[in-house]
Amino acid sequence: MSQSFPPPLQQHARTPAASAGAVSAASTDLQACVRASLQAYFDDLDGETPANMYDMVLRLMELPLLETVMAHADYNQSRAAQWLGLNRNTLRKKLLEHDLL
Repeated sequence: MSQSFPPPLQQHARTPAASAGAVSAASTDLQACVRASLQAYFDDLDGETPANMYDMVLRLMELPLLETVMAHADYNQSRAAQWLGLNRNTLRKKLLEHDLL
């Protein structure tokens, strides 16, 4: 069965100190990206009232998170669930919700 996930990202060797700095920078970059996307969403609404934003944003963020973690975990659901801090059954449910299984 072919996987619908993207290929694993290229891994880079990092020292622990560099890795901690990279995580901090990535977090800041991700937050800035989310803020910019939300601002663009409000701009596109042009004064209309948004609805169900929380669920929309979580669902949009969850898909690339699941795809990337599954790829790095070699599509091993138990390993991916552990990395995500989820029960394996919960991960499986989320994968099904996103049509990733």
